[in-house]
Amino acid sequence: MECVSLDIVKCSKVIEELKVELLRAQYLVQQGTLNASQEHLLESMAGLVGLSYLLTRRLGYDFSRLDRVLYNQMAQWQKDDFLNLETEWGDLSLLLNYLVPEED
Repeated sequence: MECVSLDIVKCSKVIEELKVELLRAQYLVQQGTLNASQEHLLESMAGLVGLSYLLTRRLGYDFSRLDRVLYNQMAQWQKDDFLNLETEWGDLSLLLNYLVPEED
């Protein structure tokens, strides 16, 4: 965890800034859906993902740990059929296969 060797105030400040940017990106996703703007929506979604990784790092975790937790959470959602996403569209299977593709 690199924050320990850095200025604690500086590290805390960037963490708070990243959390604000996550909220801003979430707002922009909402705006993108309301305006039916594919470009803005995808940029906002990419921002959410990227900011999540950066915040994970600033909180002292490896990117790969977030990946593992994400995979496990999606597997649980698949099992629970979260929001009927699996039975209706198979979204969770698609995402899990994307995250960890099967080898040929």
